[in-house]
Amino acid sequence: MASISKICLYKPFSLSFAGSVKDQTLLQRCNFPATCILREQVPLKNECRVFARMPERTGTGVSTYLRETGTGENGDYARNDLDISHLISVLKFCGGEGCLEFGRTYHGLIAKTGLDGDEFVNTCLIDMYAKCGDIDSAVTVFNQMPRLDVASCNCLISGYANCGLFEEAFRLFMNYESWGNKPNSYTYSSMLAICGTLSAIEEGKQLHAQVVKMQYLSETAVSNALLTMYCKFEAMADAESLFERLPQRNIVSWTAIIHGLYQHEGFEKAMRLFCLMRESGIEPNDYTFTIALASCGNMKNIDNCRLLHGLVIKKGMALGEFVGTALIDMYSELRETDDAEKQFKEMGNLTSKVSRNALIKGLVQNEKAYEALDAFSEMVRKDAACDEFSFSPILKACASLPSFMSCQQIHAQVVKANFDKNTHVGSSLIEAYTRCGSVEDAEKVFSHISAPDVVSWNSVIKAYSQNGNPRRAISLFRTMIIKGFRPTGSTFLAVLSACSHSGKIQDGQEIFQSMINEFGVSPEEAHYSCMVDLLGRSGQIEKALDFINNTPIKPTASIWRPLLAACRCHNNLRIAEFAAKHILAMDPNDATVYVTLSNMYIEAGLLENAENQRKLMKLKEITKEPGCSWIEVNNKIHKFFSRDRRHPESEKIYNKLKQIMMLIKGTAYSTNADSLQVKEDFCLYHSEKLAVCFGLISLAAGKPVRIFKNLRVCTDCHMFMKFASMITDRVIILSDNYRFHHFNKGGCSCGDYW
Repeated sequence: MASISKICLYKPFSLSFAGSVKDQTLLQRCNFPATCILREQVPLKNECRVFARMPERTGTGVSTYLRETGTGENGDYARNDLDISHLISVLKFCGGEGCLEFGRTYHGLIAKTGLDGDEFVNTCLIDMYAKCGDIDSAVTVFNQMPRLDVASCNCLISGYANCGLFEEAFRLFMNYESWGNKPNSYTYSSMLAICGTLSAIEEGKQLHAQVVKMQYLSETAVSNALLTMYCKFEAMADAESLFERLPQRNIVSWTAIIHGLYQHEGFEKAMRLFCLMRESGIEPNDYTFTIALASCGNMKNIDNCRLLHGLVIKKGMALGEFVGTALIDMYSELRETDDAEKQFKEMGNLTSKVSRNALIKGLVQNEKAYEALDAFSEMVRKDAACDEFSFSPILKACASLPSFMSCQQIHAQVVKANFDKNTHVGSSLIEAYTRCGSVEDAEKVFSHISAPDVVSWNSVIKAYSQNGNPRRAISLFRTMIIKGFRPTGSTFLAVLSACSHSGKIQDGQEIFQSMINEFGVSPEEAHYSCMVDLLGRSGQIEKALDFINNTPIKPTASIWRPLLAACRCHNNLRIAEFAAKHILAMDPNDATVYVTLSNMYIEAGLLENAENQRKLMKLKEITKEPGCSWIEVNNKIHKFFSRDRRHPESEKIYNKLKQIMMLIKGTAYSTNADSLQVKEDFCLYHSEKLAVCFGLISLAAGKPVRIFKNLRVCTDCHMFMKFASMITDRVIILSDNYRFHHFNKGGCSCGDYW
């Protein structure tokens, strides 16, 4: 056996041992003495049956049960009336339902009537306490037993596993023989499950050898546990080999191997085995169908998926919670959202929180944010319970639009449902508020998360990085490390981006080196691209080029693009042509390259070269993405294009624009009159100007105006926003395809460095 210290480094997990079986089966499973197994089975009393069926058990219900069964304060069973089989039923019920106090009451009764010396009763007590999570009481009962048999040991191992105490489980297993016991098939099933969860490969193989030696491989439960263990080890060759040699295969065996293949993306193999299973005469259950549908969806074969759907309908399982939800997931994976919604509607009253979450997630994945918001609203209207799997995807929908008002409304639902301290929901909220340009709200959410993880830290660092506060981003990065969190590639990308946005060359270079040397994080394409941007944006074009030439990976178009942008900013036509050549070699239809070169040629007086770029675009039928800006007003998104007059409020928008331009020309713009006079006709009606003017006439006084644009904001529009914020006394937040600009009182958060 490997050292136990190695095994205990893993997190707790949940492992069910006894399951919902009849009492006599439970006796056989735990290897109880034959005298106990052969006792006459006494059915659960009527009062216990009624109590077990109660949807909610309160203190009053427990008291009534105890009084009616004669086990309360005013009633006692005589020893001869207290049948052990009745005790089994009650203790089993307590363990299954988590009724710890009820179980303690019966334990007191057992002690009072002298049955606490019975091995069988004590084993049931251990099982009850373990399932209720009171492992200390289980150990106390175990230690007080005069004789320890394999059944009591099995129950305690299961309890340790339930509580994540794997070191104790292994120690107990290694002591079996010292108590005169030999592990039975259920012992090995439990231990193999633990090894699979811990990825304890060496220990698992040793147990496998013992199973073969003890001739337990013919036991279906043991062979299935072995099969599941190897699947969790990602040792699919071993799992498949074991499956082929199994003397008996039941539905659990087939489902385990199919599930293992699915988890390791062997979708075709999984479906092949699914068909072989049916040919062998074993029909799939709900869980097998769920895996098969997921595998089929990942194969992207719509015809096979519809055939499988037909089989599910034939078996009468299409409307069940698990299979019905799997169908929604399958059609979402195939981007057939209409079919996913149809399946959801056909489930009718059988829809659950799980199926609703699946529909919302599928719509978000397929970029149908508005439909996802509608589905979520319907969920709220029906007063359906929401959980973290409801909130996280719908917040992604808000972020993708982005919709600040929807984000606020869903945040209110999060607070109402008491999920505001949840780590996953909190991280999604931070991301959504960041995409909406509200870093203040993102910071508030972060401060309320009860146990922030690395993802939460990454999200809040990214929020400050993208919203013009690089110092705060770097400060949070250092605080995160001090608090013991290990930064990931995403962390470094956010911090390097902050350095790039603010021109912190030295900080950026030091952080990049620490990423490799101190934290052992291998840079990816995005990190190299960020470093090129950091150097190029500051004017160090030659150094940026040297950095690209010395990268350990082959430079991609994404790495060359920031160099081209830097050349455009600093008028370096020679290196711009060099960078453009490399980009077009990998992405010949990149319109931005042609447009950038054309503009640079015009500024250099090389009009013929500029015209050649335009001709090339026309010849290759390459079109530049049109600039588009949008703003959210009264829960509705309004889109604008350059010189757009399709909006019903166009006249008011253009009048507002003229009014602001008149005020600007009378003040600060006079210092830039020459350059602006040339650009005015071309730039005056850019989409972001129209959007901000619509916001100014539509939003309440003092409310921030949030604008989003698909392209980088031009210099003229950036200047316009600064002065518009001063003249109108409004905060204007503009997000382009690279970062956020927060304009206030004539200044911008970027410090004119963007």
